[in-house]
Amino acid sequence: MQPLFAQNPLFQDVLVAGYVIWAVTEVILGIRQIILLRTGTQLHDKGSRVVVAGTVGLGIVLCLKLPSAVPATTITSASVFVFWFGIALVYAGLAFRLYAISVLGRYFTPSVAVVADQQVVEDGPYKLIRHPAYTGLLIMFLGFGLGSTNWLSLLALMGCALLGLSYRIYVEERVLQEHLGQRYQEYMRRTKRLIPFVL
Repeated sequence: MQPLFAQNPLFQDVLVAGYVIWAVTEVILGIRQIILLRTGTQLHDKGSRVVVAGTVGLGIVLCLKLPSAVPATTITSASVFVFWFGIALVYAGLAFRLYAISVLGRYFTPSVAVVADQQVVEDGPYKLIRHPAYTGLLIMFLGFGLGSTNWLSLLALMGCALLGLSYRIYVEERVLQEHLGQRYQEYMRRTKRLIPFVL
């Protein structure tokens, strides 16, 4: 059995559009980082950007291939609803990610980096969670997984994304504790990583 997005050109176009829009925003953020590096921002990435790109890339390939390879795990109940709900999550996650990035302002970079006058930002979503841009990504990946209408695809994409982002968060929090000291440690005690009051 072919996945839902392979049976209907509209569904396929909508899913592909989600991936393209996300990819374009990430390219723009990458260009922004190049500009920031020229202004004295220091990278402390420890390979985490490569890890995230690799794990997310693998997750996306699996998400797109597994529906055809393992049709037994197809979401058959209310699959059209599941698809459109997934697409809604893609755009909600992307919007939340961009909102978090805009609140962080000039302190945001796609790689782990610190500027000379770095501050602890506690506005907007940062009041409750330390990494809302990653929360937005995970909501988006949940949407892509549901859009595949295959349970195994959903599991593969979310699992790969969580692996890469867990390493990224570990690196980022160590760097921020080192550079921001007590202020960031106190902020960590008051907030959760990804989900308010939970995780």
